[in-house]
Amino acid sequence: MKISLNIICALAITIGYAQDNRPQGPTYTGTITSMEYVPSLASRMSELTPPDNTPREARDKRSFGQYLRMEQQVEHPDPILERTRDLQQRTPLDPPSLVIDNAYSSNSQPTDPSLAVGPDHVFVVYNTAFMIYDKAGNVLIPEAGPDFIFPSSGCCDLTVSYDNAADRWVLSYLGIGTGAQIAVSDGPDPTTAGWYIYTISSISDYQKLSIWSDGYYLTDNTTLNNKVWVLERDALLAGNPSTARVEAYDLPGIITFGFYSPQVFNVTDENLPATGGATVVYMQDDAWSGVTDDHLKMWTVTPSWSDPNGEGSISAAIEFSIDPFIGVFDNGSFANLEQPGRGRKVNIDALQATIMNQAQFRKFATHNSAVFNFVVDTDASSGEIAGVRWFEFRQNGDNQPWYKYQEGTYVAPDNRHAWNASLAMDAQGNIGMGYSSMSSQSSSSRTYVSSYFTGQTAGAPLNAM
Repeated sequence: MKISLNIICALAITIGYAQDNRPQGPTYTGTITSMEYVPSLASRMSELTPPDNTPREARDKRSFGQYLRMEQQVEHPDPILERTRDLQQRTPLDPPSLVIDNAYSSNSQPTDPSLAVGPDHVFVVYNTAFMIYDKAGNVLIPEAGPDFIFPSSGCCDLTVSYDNAADRWVLSYLGIGTGAQIAVSDGPDPTTAGWYIYTISSISDYQKLSIWSDGYYLTDNTTLNNKVWVLERDALLAGNPSTARVEAYDLPGIITFGFYSPQVFNVTDENLPATGGATVVYMQDDAWSGVTDDHLKMWTVTPSWSDPNGEGSISAAIEFSIDPFIGVFDNGSFANLEQPGRGRKVNIDALQATIMNQAQFRKFATHNSAVFNFVVDTDASSGEIAGVRWFEFRQNGDNQPWYKYQEGTYVAPDNRHAWNASLAMDAQGNIGMGYSSMSSQSSSSRTYVSSYFTGQTAGAPLNAM
């Protein structure tokens, strides 16, 4: 069944209003009046075609310029690293019980790999394709292009999330001039379930999806308004397009350097918080024009369907002081970290000015926690050594104020780069962090791009992995 989607625009405001730091209503409201249903992957294996591996550059974020201060920030050693270096230590661990070597072919630059894990499946995505494994590492769906799920053509930025509370899979995909498509499975098995496909035509770029009690939230890299989108979760899970509401919000008081990538907190497990209070986080770098001090900003979003008064709103930005950091690599370019080896080498994007996907939220008996990170340059000289600035924020209960509980800067051993990190916390409060790493110019050994992990056990000294 293929039918069009109509979303009704209700309100628009100017870009300048986004700098007015006060609570606001939605800039866009509407309803999804139709959808497209796609049968299961298992029932259509004969239609599976290899992904399109034509060499190309994914369009994400590269059309945006940088807005840096005329005077560059004063470079200084990372203060957290200076305080906590002795706390960082290498502890031998048991080897992993399972390693899935996701060998895929892609000529897209960048490839943007990511994955989500459910009770029985591992769903791996990158810009131009996806694969599905079982928990033993067996391939269930071989490398397939996004059009095996999404009927409309697309560009890139394929994401996947697992909704624990609903036992469903949620994907997003950026179209070519058609906005973003959202796919929600109608069952727990991503190979045998069908898919409800919804389209939000106004999303521009680099959409990142998070799961909250009352909605599926997407951030959008755009210089226009409507930077955070909310889709009514219950209606999308039920496949009810006629009742599924959509709202979008500006982020009051936000400042960017031309690339816009905040994150909405994502519920890690099945223990959902109260509706309302979905939290958006973004860093503010003193190297950006208009920013005086390094800090974080947070906003909370309450869509109309989770508000007893029926009025959606976003809060004014709450500002949090953090330790200074160096967040700009190579004046904001997208080619930063030199790969080791001889011959022609392509510098890798450090993914600066980005709250990395995903910012994970978990409820505990005495508090709620959220963990997230972004990349920093820990070399205060003219060189570069990428490290990870990470945070745990807490609140005493649902919809209560957030406060900073701990803040750390992680550097890899032997002066290796550490970047593109992903944080999560388990039910015991242990924190795990996976990251990409490779030799820097000051490393004593040659290490090619590889995946590593570190962490902090519950009860260990704070602020250090």
